[in-house]
Amino acid sequence: MSIIQFKEANCKNCYKCIRSCPVNAIAFKNEQAEIIHDECMLCGICLTACPQNAKSVNSDVEKVKKFIQKREKVYVSLAPSFISAFDHDEKWIYYALKKLGFTHIEGTANGAYQVSRQYESLLKQKQMKNIITSCCSSIILLIEKYYPQLLDQLAPVVSPMIAHAKMLRETYGQRIRVVFIGPCISKKEEYNDLQNDSQIDAVLTFDDLDKWFEEEGLYESDEIIDGIKGFDTSARIYPIPGGILKTIDRKYKKNYRSISVDGVERCMDVLQSIVEGDIENYFIEMSSCKGGCLGGPCMKHVPGGFLTARERLLNYAKRTGIQTNSALTNSVMALTKVDLKKKFVDRSKKLEVPSEAVIQGILNSIGKFSKDKELNCGACGYHSCREKAIAVFHGKAQVHMCLPYMRERAESISNIIINYTPYAIFALDESLKIQELNKSAQQMFNLGARNMNGKSILEILPCDGFEQVLEGAENVYDEKYVYEKYGMVVKQSIINVKQHNTVIVIINDITKEEAQRQKILESRSQNIDIAQKIMEKQMTVLRKSPVCLVKLLQKQRWL
Repeated sequence: MSIIQFKEANCKNCYKCIRSCPVNAIAFKNEQAEIIHDECMLCGICLTACPQNAKSVNSDVEKVKKFIQKREKVYVSLAPSFISAFDHDEKWIYYALKKLGFTHIEGTANGAYQVSRQYESLLKQKQMKNIITSCCSSIILLIEKYYPQLLDQLAPVVSPMIAHAKMLRETYGQRIRVVFIGPCISKKEEYNDLQNDSQIDAVLTFDDLDKWFEEEGLYESDEIIDGIKGFDTSARIYPIPGGILKTIDRKYKKNYRSISVDGVERCMDVLQSIVEGDIENYFIEMSSCKGGCLGGPCMKHVPGGFLTARERLLNYAKRTGIQTNSALTNSVMALTKVDLKKKFVDRSKKLEVPSEAVIQGILNSIGKFSKDKELNCGACGYHSCREKAIAVFHGKAQVHMCLPYMRERAESISNIIINYTPYAIFALDESLKIQELNKSAQQMFNLGARNMNGKSILEILPCDGFEQVLEGAENVYDEKYVYEKYGMVVKQSIINVKQHNTVIVIINDITKEEAQRQKILESRSQNIDIAQKIMEKQMTVLRKSPVCLVKLLQKQRWL
């Protein structure tokens, strides 16, 4: 089951999540968006893109609560970006986490410090063509699934989360529970990686923690805990773009050119350039989120946006002071020796490539018979019509997801109905001015090819009903009306579509039917008159001759 879930009731088929997904890992099946877990890099962009809040992230809160209820020793590894997600400093956060029942809290920056030392070692050895940082688990998934040829250029080092978890267990015992708390969704995938030997027991996002704080009423308290020792190190600068580079000694950077890249699209551009070009001797700090971890999908953003978040983190980093190497070396955590090596695996999928005939057949099914019909508008979420046709072939997309085609088709059908109906149809604005009319209206009222748009309907059809309906009277349906100006009897419907500020008028010319009805009525009246006269004449004769009356009664068998 995917870590990101879609709420079926909320999905409005807008395709925004598909358009936002940088690797097209979202399928659309049975009128519902669906994450393709094997292709997803868990960047979380679809979460923030969805306008209907139709997506949710699996939560470990209940799992962590059970650890605490069982009185287990639960240790927290807290990502340093917390300082930008909550309007409180580390002293209050420490207090709040202790109130929730956690045994001990430390900053993940302790693990980040050791990861940076591993990067320095790789830089010093100068054995790798390029070194791509391995801190961002979404970037790791991106490379494993889409750029497996670059696996040997990923720094073979665990992330700060795993490094810190190993350090915690080595220092406080293997039986403790370790919970990571941060802004990242992909950490939920990373901690389940079998290579990590169950170092992490659960992952909470800042969103999870925020809701938990709310439930417990902790935001109402101003209490703090002073004297926090060994909370974390100067590596708390990690979350901002270039933060990793700032923790590496200059003397180790001389063998490689250093660069920081953030945002999935920019990272993909750089990775593609490495694949296609002869690029080497780069140490590349990569983060899938724009703005680094401060732009994480589960950050609880405080007012002020990225600039304020960055300023908070920089001030927080300064509060560590300038720590000397000897001070760090003498700390318990720094002396902890753990294996920080990491291996990466090829998770790429080899999808069947459809033939040109199959692709063209799919394109033809939506009216794209030539190149000029391939608009490549991207409304469906794919960069080109051909790319979308291939997605249809793989069952990831549906043919009708082409919005220009569906609009053209809908307009074509509606135009056929409107233009070929024998009824006159007018669309009026809130001032009863004509916005559109069909051919039947032009013919019925002898308007020819004149442009009637913008003219008042009352200039053509003098009728009080239009104003009455517009002013709030009930809509009129099939009401008989006589337009003496045209010598016409009609059945007329006047419908006020308030939500669109439009009045629709539908007129059926029944003049011929009405004339025929009048003829029938007149004919019936004449027949009745003739019959009446005949009867009156017969009664006159009978009154004069009783014998005739007797014979008539006998003939009718009344006698």
